Amino acid sequence: MNEYKLSPKEIYQILKNKGIEYLHHANTVATSITFIENRALLSRHYVETKGYYQTPQMSDNEDKKYDVWDSVFLDGEDLHKRYNQANKYGPILFKLKLEILNSPIIQGIYVTKNNPWYWKEHTKPDEKFYKSVKEVNRDYLTGKKVDSRIMFTIRSPNNEIKLNKFLHSIEIDIPKLIVNVKAGGEMSVGDYAVNAIQESLNLNGLGHISISKRHAGEFRFCKCTLNYNFLQSFEKKEFRKRFAKKD
Repeated sequence: MNEYKLSPKEIYQILKNKGIEYLHHANTVATSITFIENRALLSRHYVETKGYYQTPQMSDNEDKKYDVWDSVFLDGEDLHKRYNQANKYGPILFKLKLEILNSPIIQGIYVTKNNPWYWKEHTKPDEKFYKSVKEVNRDYLTGKKVDSRIMFTIRSPNNEIKLNKFLHSIEIDIPKLIVNVKAGGEMSVGDYAVNAIQESLNLNGLGHISISKRHAGEFRFCKCTLNYNFLQSFEKKEFRKRFAKKD
């Protein structure tokens, strides 16, 4: 895999030149709380090995099969904003400072040409990962590729992606859909998510991290309200997975 290990500093410069300010990671409420409790962004392998809680993802089997289970996946763009729809990985968006790529803890970046979900047995390594920063610069945000499938991955980071050092802010989807809460009564699922994340930040010494609410309650130009309405009505298990705290 070393031949696909790209220079973080060179990737930083490419992204900066393309107007990228942050690296993004979307996840569910429950898995996000696990990150906050550990004060770090973690790979799914690390969480599983330590016995921490995380919600299952459809891509888990592929991630294990194709040796990316111990990687943290980051997007250069906010995919919710780019495509005007809910991010399928969850309503909680961690916005990391781009400068993390200049940190000595990041020894290499592996950039995917496609989401591992789409990899097959016969997919060659050269079809999975970029081999040079020149290729990344050629393809990313140029209209030549589906940008959402080009992901920036950090392999085996353990717990070194420290939130207090590298996290700029958290953005949360706040659909105004009413749910029952364990404590009794009802509230909007968006407020429930905000409260859960804010409480966890406060409990874990990260209360200074700012939270912003997606669209500030205005959803006129985004399909996310339709997405979440559909999930609540027809895919309740998936809806709960995205917004529920740990069981």
